Amino acid sequence: MKTVRLSGGLGQSGPTWLDVTRLVSRAGRGVLTGIDRVELAYLDHLLEQGAADTRYLLRSTRGYLLLDRVGGAALARVLRGEAALPARGDLLSRALGKGSDPRHRVESLLRDAARDRCLRGGLARMIRRSGGGFVYLNTGHANLSEATLGAFGAAAGVRVAVLVHDLIPITHPDLVEHGMAGRFAGRIGRIARHADLVICNSSATEADLSAHWRGIAVPPPRIVAQLGLAPDARPVADVARRADQFVMLGTIEPRKNHALMLDVWELLAARLPPGRMPDLHIIGPVGWRVEGLMARLRAHPLLGRSIHLHGPLPEAEVRAHLARATALLFPSVAEGYGYPPLEALRAGALPICSDLPVFRETLGNSAVYLDATDTYCWLTTVEKHMSGIAELPRPVASGLPDWSVHFDRVGAALAR
Repeated sequence: MKTVRLSGGLGQSGPTWLDVTRLVSRAGRGVLTGIDRVELAYLDHLLEQGAADTRYLLRSTRGYLLLDRVGGAALARVLRGEAALPARGDLLSRALGKGSDPRHRVESLLRDAARDRCLRGGLARMIRRSGGGFVYLNTGHANLSEATLGAFGAAAGVRVAVLVHDLIPITHPDLVEHGMAGRFAGRIGRIARHADLVICNSSATEADLSAHWRGIAVPPPRIVAQLGLAPDARPVADVARRADQFVMLGTIEPRKNHALMLDVWELLAARLPPGRMPDLHIIGPVGWRVEGLMARLRAHPLLGRSIHLHGPLPEAEVRAHLARATALLFPSVAEGYGYPPLEALRAGALPICSDLPVFRETLGNSAVYLDATDTYCWLTTVEKHMSGIAELPRPVASGLPDWSVHFDRVGAALAR
C-alpha cells in the first residue's frame, strides 16, 4: 500500500490530533474499505508533514491512548503490511481473554508507544494535560460518542472537525445493518452539537446533511472537499483489454445492487451460447443482509463459468482486473462518494454507473449513467459494449480528484 506523500495542506491549521480508532480496529483484518483508506491517507499526510506536535488518538478497549509520531508511524507500518503484529497481545489483553484478537494485538503494540493514556472517564483530564490549542480531527465515522466528542467540544482552546462520508443509514435505512440507522443518527446529532467544522466528501453528501439538519437553528459550518486517489504503487503490466470482461467492485451489500447484475447475466445466458458469454468478476468482501443473495450466488449455474466470485483482493490484483476489463459495472442504489468508478476510470475501464448525483459530480462526462432499477437497460448496454456498437464516452483519467487539493482545502478552512 503506497504512502500518500504530500506537502502543505493540514500544516497550515496548527497542531492536530487525528483520531485513528477505526484504523486500529481494522489492522490485521485484510483489505481496507474506502473509509479506512481515507483515514489512512490523513495519517500518512500528517506523518509526512512531520510536525512534532501532531498526535494520534485511539479509543482502546480499556480507555484512550495518545500517540506521537513514533506511535503513528508504527500503526501506519502495520496497516501497510510493512511490520507484523505481535504474535499475541500483552498481559492486559491476555487477562481479558483477547490475546489472539488482531485489535488487541495492535493495541498492545501501541500501548508501549503511547505518549499519554487514560481510562474511559479520563479523557477530559488528558486533554487538559496537553494544554489545548489543537484541532481534534475525526475522519472515520468511528469514536463519535458523547464521551469523546463531548470532552473535546467542552475543552478550552480545542476545535472539533469531523469528516462525514455519507448519510446512507439515515436516507436508506433498509439498506444497512439492523439498528444502524438509529445509531448513526445519534452520531450525526452529536456532530451537530460539538463540531466546529464538518468536512463533506461531496456536494451530494453536503446536500443530504443540510436536509437532515434543516431544523437546527445554527448547524456547524460545512465545506465540500472531494477525496483524492492514492498514487498507484506500481504500474500494471500491459495487458489486452477484452470486450467480454466486466468487473463489479465493492462490499457485497444490498445497496451495491449485485442482484441486478445476476439478473442481467441470466438474461444474457438465455440469449447467448456458452462460448459467447461475457465474464463478470465480482470483487469485494461479503457484507450484511445478503444471506439470500449469497445463497443464490453460490448455487448459481453460471458461477465459475461466466460469473467469478473473488472476495476481497489486494490492490495490485484489483488494478490488474480493471486493466483487462472493458467496464466497471456499478449499479449502486446510494453512495456518498464511491471510489471504484474513479479507480476504474484511472485504469482505463469505462465506469457504467447508476445515475446518482455524486457520480455526475465526480465523473462528469467520463461515465455512462443508467437507471439502477432498469434491468433491460443494463442488459442492452452490456450487449452493445460487447459488440463494439455502443456510443459510449471515452474514459479520460485526467482531472481526477487529488489529495493535495483536498488537504489544502481542509487546512485553509481550519486555519480561518
